[in-house]
Amino acid sequence: MPKSQLGELVSDLPPIQAVFVTVMPDCLLYDSWMKSEEDWEVEDVAAYFGDLVRANREGLKSLGSWSDEMQVTIESADKLIVMREIQKSFVCSCVFEQGTALGMVRLHLRRLLERLPPLLPTFEVEERPRGVRILEFLQRYAPDPHAVLLRASLRTGLSLDQLQSPADLEAEEVERLEAAATRILGLRALNL
Repeated sequence: MPKSQLGELVSDLPPIQAVFVTVMPDCLLYDSWMKSEEDWEVEDVAAYFGDLVRANREGLKSLGSWSDEMQVTIESADKLIVMREIQKSFVCSCVFEQGTALGMVRLHLRRLLERLPPLLPTFEVEERPRGVRILEFLQRYAPDPHAVLLRASLRTGLSLDQLQSPADLEAEEVERLEAAATRILGLRALNL
């Protein structure tokens, strides 16, 4: 979808400050639009919003309360952010002005979500190797990401060369990498 189309979709929705479309499950930026020039790293924003939706989905599943109509809403001092899954492969995240009434947010979001899906490609998501997804997750969230490969190598016993080609890891090596990642990040599990 050309970036100009996303801007056209929201041109009549004044409270929207930005829109990010994230490809799932890898949380990669597909497209974005911002009302004004911000110094946001749009790839990072899209990845974090995708991760938030994925974590929220897993949390709701653990409670037995997940549905396709799930949406994540975050209110900060100056922004209102709403994230919603579209189809199985995309998340749409909208940044609104903080003072926007929730009823208006829902109305504008519904309008956008009616317009957006026909412009998105349809494809089957090819599952990337788990080792690759684990290392990308570690590099995104680990403290000192510049040293994450070394830390993972020390905890797993795998060489740096092996970790630089995570798609080639054996199943047992991927299990060791995942165990090391959970320890490095202080998590019980990586919901990837």
